[in-house]
Amino acid sequence: MILTLVVESIGWWYTIHGRNNLTFYNLYGIINITYSIYLLRSFLLEGKAKQVFGWLMLAYPFIALINIGFIQKSLQHFATYSYIVGAVMVVICCICYFYQRIKYPGRQNLLRDPSFWIATGLLFFNSISVPYLGIVNFISNIPQYAYKTFFNINAIINIILYSLYCISSLCSLNFRKLPS
Repeated sequence: MILTLVVESIGWWYTIHGRNNLTFYNLYGIINITYSIYLLRSFLLEGKAKQVFGWLMLAYPFIALINIGFIQKSLQHFATYSYIVGAVMVVICCICYFYQRIKYPGRQNLLRDPSFWIATGLLFFNSISVPYLGIVNFISNIPQYAYKTFFNINAIINIILYSLYCISSLCSLNFRKLPS
């Protein structure tokens, strides 16, 4: 979350000074998606799925860099193809996590399980963001009100994602009851 804060601060600073901030977001996207897959991998129990997630974690940065360097050929534009591929990978990893939770339910209460809240946030964010962030370069000439709508949608799903991360952090805390 600290890296996100730093990237968002740099992006904001570049925006208010009229400079292109997409280089930071493209590189951050590679790190963020790779870390999300790593995190989901750490939640898994089965070895085969963990192995597949490990390969995805290694393959995605190469896929994204090939896209930026040879297909979309620019860090100055949002790497939509890389984002779509990465977000779909994260959604599939989340589905695998939930499938495993159903297959091996265990005794733990899901509402008190930090991994549940993180996976829920990642599934929600990536499922909703793919349709509009995937076409952002193609809709650059839309009216201002439509652009603001897309911006607001992104802000809302980010708030939900980070709220679920906060819930996850609260699940990890142990509260003691004081004697009365």
